[in-house]
Formats: sequence, structure tokens, C-alpha cells
Amino acid sequence: MKRASHCVFLALASAGASAEWTPAGGEQKIFAAYADKTSIARTENGARMLGLYDFLMADVSADGQPHASTVALREYDCMQKRVRLLAYVDYAGNMGTGRVISPAKAKGSDRWDPVVPGALDESLLAIACASPD
Repeated sequence: MKRASHCVFLALASAGASAEWTPAGGEQKIFAAYADKTSIARTENGARMLGLYDFLMADVSADGQPHASTVALREYDCMQKRVRLLAYVDYAGNMGTGRVISPAKAKGSDRWDPVVPGALDESLLAIACASPD
């Protein structure tokens, strides 16, 4: 398990530079959201996928540091239409670039949240759960 967590951290830390970000929506005056289709990994009932939140104005991390973007690894349950956050990294620059503000943080949560119809997570769930090309 420790090795798997280490791999997740490395993937998140380098995701900004290597990902192929597809627009997924967002609050136009606050942030733009993107999905990395190349990161989709199928699970028993769904998929895991990297997402990026690119802030139009700097956001503030949990420890009070400003950052311009966040890359998050989320797991989507395609059957029950729910999502959970697995890990995230905050970056100083836009689109997952620049200095890492907060190193990869694993949430390790077993808590699933329902996907709200019309919300951003619905768009991200649709991308993650789409049939592979």
C-alpha cells in the first residue's frame, strides 16, 4: 500500500506538465476545470481520473499559502453516480505548473459523495465513465 501511495504522489506531482487537459466546465468567474482522459484507470465499478482546477484568482491552501491551480485524483462510481477525493496537489502556477505549494496529500477517505445533477462532478463523471475509445 505504501508503494501505491508513493506512485500516486509522483503521478500527481508531475501531472501538470504531462497531462492532456480536456475542458470540463467550472465556475467561469472563479475557476476552469479540466479532465485528463489519458489518466483514466478503470476500477470494478467505475474509474479513477486526474482533474485540474485552474483558478482565475489565486486560491489559498489549507496552510494559508496562495496557489493558482490544484490537480486532484478522484474515484468515480459509475453505477451509483458518486465520487470521492483520493489525493491532491496545489501549484503556484496555472494549469498545474510552477512550484508545488503543498505536496501530494492523500485524503484516504472512504466517504463517497453523491454526484449532483448539473454540477461539475456530473461532467467529470461522464468523462471518467465514458466507454474507452
